[in-house]
Amino acid sequence: MDDISQIAFSPQAAFMRDQLLIEMRESLQRRLEYISAMPRMYPQAEDERYPGCRVFRVEPGHRVFYRVNAGGPGAYIVAIEEDEPDLPAGAGGVDELVIDG
Repeated sequence: MDDISQIAFSPQAAFMRDQLLIEMRESLQRRLEYISAMPRMYPQAEDERYPGCRVFRVEPGHRVFYRVNAGGPGAYIVAIEEDEPDLPAGAGGVDELVIDG
């Protein structure tokens, strides 16, 4: 098991971490261990709200954005967000709105 003591959380990320179900926290813990060993293993985020961040998923339905420490080991968890659920076609999404006119 890798030392994750050099991983810090933003206040938002710490709050969200504490709200996760135990199974999700365990999944997050495993991924933090991976980051401790190989901080650049996850892809760069394509979300412009988090420039310079990498991202991974914690199932079900959360994304974790983090930055790798430039000057040494460790990482900073910037945000943990719930994903928007993927609605199947016909499930009442905006794409079904039809305006006659």
